[in-house]
Amino acid sequence: MAFIFMAAYTNYRRDPRVKREAEALVESGHRVVFLARRQAGEPNCETIAGVDVIKTIGLKSKCTSFIEYLLDYVIFFFMIFAHLLRHPLRYQLIHINNMPDFLVFATCLPRLLGIPVIHDIHDLMPEIFEEKFSSGEKHWVVRALKIQERWSGKFASAVLTVENRLKDILYERGIPREKIHVLMNLPDDRIFVRREILPLKPHGAPFVMVYHGTLARRLGLDIAIEAVFKVKNEIPHLELRIIGAGEEQARLIALRDSLGLQDIVKFSEGYVPVEKIPAMIHDADVGLIPLRISSGTDIMLPTKLLEYVTMGIPCIVPKTGTIYRYFDEEMVQYFEAENVDSLAEAIITLYRNPNKRTTLSQLATERFANIYNWSAHKKVYTSLVEQLLRQ
Repeated sequence: MAFIFMAAYTNYRRDPRVKREAEALVESGHRVVFLARRQAGEPNCETIAGVDVIKTIGLKSKCTSFIEYLLDYVIFFFMIFAHLLRHPLRYQLIHINNMPDFLVFATCLPRLLGIPVIHDIHDLMPEIFEEKFSSGEKHWVVRALKIQERWSGKFASAVLTVENRLKDILYERGIPREKIHVLMNLPDDRIFVRREILPLKPHGAPFVMVYHGTLARRLGLDIAIEAVFKVKNEIPHLELRIIGAGEEQARLIALRDSLGLQDIVKFSEGYVPVEKIPAMIHDADVGLIPLRISSGTDIMLPTKLLEYVTMGIPCIVPKTGTIYRYFDEEMVQYFEAENVDSLAEAIITLYRNPNKRTTLSQLATERFANIYNWSAHKKVYTSLVEQLLRQ
């Protein structure tokens, strides 16, 4: 058994990837201490599924500007640094999650003493900055983010990322390919379980579409709401459930209300724990992934798409580069990204063709979910940890 330290600038309970990783280590017999951010009302420390979680304060609960994010990142950096300074040889392995990438340098003392360090790149920070602050790739901050990304990867003993396309990008930016390992963002198949094929609904039953996750502009929920407005007269008893929280929530609710869709578009009361989501989407006829296209979203393989596929919910998605690598037209219903009319047409197509919905879900399960599942794939991670511990 090894004693392992993990850290992420996130709320532990709200980040499925880091929870899956930490719990996989506990299942393998290791002891895990995880440093994360604290939400209001949470205890400073708690044990969750065998993981000892320490929670730190931040500058504020929700950052909006680049400077606020930077200051909060620096505070969290020093929290990690101070913890490891007090215990430089307590842990046999350290796993640091981005964002930001420079958090990995907080492990400098244990790293100098020979402790292996994993740097887990969930998102590419240069692309996220471009999207969030509408900058070009030549902006000085974007160039600086690429530099810290490259040197963070070189500093670490090993690098994890979520998809082969990101691996290629990181290699092109200067991180040695042999250091980079792909651990896909697959749903926990103990939580997202394949449902039975939905029986034909009785007359008058709602046609249910669902979206769950973060509410951010790049994810296109406003496009979905506008498409619902276009099709509401074509589809009686239409219902769109938007489950989650985020910076766009107030704007999306205002858009819904301005279109008079209060009885059709339903929002959850903020964040919903991942364990509760399957029950809230179990009767869904369609899962929506209405992404806007950008350098960041084009390389995403949305976790919610994989969760819908795992459960057997047919999906409507834009044809991004990464989604199309895994899903062809027989597995999902495509629409033209950022095109309200195209999304509306896709919704009507699946509403009028229940047999197509069944075929899409069956083929997506057969060609993706039966091949890629967390129960098997987590061995990529646990094997890498064992390899580093033996060095």
